[in-house]
Amino acid sequence: MDNSWWIGLITGATAIAASWVAGRGATTSARVQAEITAHAAQVTEARARRRDAYRELSAAVHGLSEVFWRVEDADAAPDGRARTAVVDQLRTDARAALGDVTKASREVMLEGPATVAESARNLRRTAIVTSDLLGHLGTGEREVRDRYDAAYRAFRAEHLAFLELARAALDVG
Repeated sequence: MDNSWWIGLITGATAIAASWVAGRGATTSARVQAEITAHAAQVTEARARRRDAYRELSAAVHGLSEVFWRVEDADAAPDGRARTAVVDQLRTDARAALGDVTKASREVMLEGPATVAESARNLRRTAIVTSDLLGHLGTGEREVRDRYDAAYRAFRAEHLAFLELARAALDVG
């Protein structure tokens, strides 16, 4: 009996099995590569959204700080109506800038991570307290000004803490 027929059949079956195994391996490899690529794209997109949210909050805080820095205008104004007018303008400007801080901080709270979101929440709270104290500067009382200065320092410290946490959250590697 001729064994070449059996050898051909076994060789053909082996080739088909090897082809099937190679095909499955290639398919699995392609699927894994696609999943890795999709995950990398999601991570890149999330990082870009966070960076933009962090940048927007920092810019809004800077805008509010510019209003807070103008407190010296109130200090320089004479008592009475002139001081009241300056403080009223500062309050109006601070209210608008505080709206930007609130909007941007909520965006950061959505984007996270939790530590940065909490820092944004604290930053917003200190901004509100400082803004509220700004409105009381029309009295010209030293105690009010000292409380405002302390609140402003806390506001600046919260901003710096936020920036540090945001930078760490965006670090790659």
